[in-house]
Amino acid sequence: MVRTLAFEHKPQLHPVTPDLIAAKNDLRRQMRVRIAALSDQEMSAASDRLCEQLRTCELGRTVALFGGIAGEPDLLPLIPWLIEGGARPVFFGFADGMLVPQIASSAAELERGVFGVWTPLAHAPVIDVAELDAILVPGLAFDLHGHRLGRGRGYFDRLFADPSVKAQRIGVCLDCQVVPAVPVEAHDAVMHALVTESRRCRVS
Repeated sequence: MVRTLAFEHKPQLHPVTPDLIAAKNDLRRQMRVRIAALSDQEMSAASDRLCEQLRTCELGRTVALFGGIAGEPDLLPLIPWLIEGGARPVFFGFADGMLVPQIASSAAELERGVFGVWTPLAHAPVIDVAELDAILVPGLAFDLHGHRLGRGRGYFDRLFADPSVKAQRIGVCLDCQVVPAVPVEAHDAVMHALVTESRRCRVS
């Protein structure tokens, strides 16, 4: 488990208003600009350090990864590390607007799917979401309250709304994506932990 730093107290949620929606969209624009400013070398170095941070965490036996979109860290090097430790690497496929966990034992078992993300090949074994021990969650921005700003499509919020999902929700991002506060709605899932290339934080 990730246990070094504690998140601050969570702020009160506010009703959804046009101002809140506008604040989310504005932060998305800001973060895309910030991420785009990173060179390929900077992104590669940050990804390497982030993977090293994740290798110090106890993630469990079935771990969902992500990747493939430009500006996201490269987590593919974690696949052999997980397998060597006796864990099952999982990536998500898509079906009927939902994320579907499938086992992928190597990068060769992945292809570019919806939105360009890494998805398992069609024959990859599907598992129940209840089997997941940890879900590494992408996002455009995170704050130290555990709140996340996604890309607005709601896939992870729908996944986390499933009561059978008991996995750790670990936000994974670069240091430059951590902001003082993310605008939040009632349905936005809170992360249990946050891992960047320089720190690991856990909700108290």
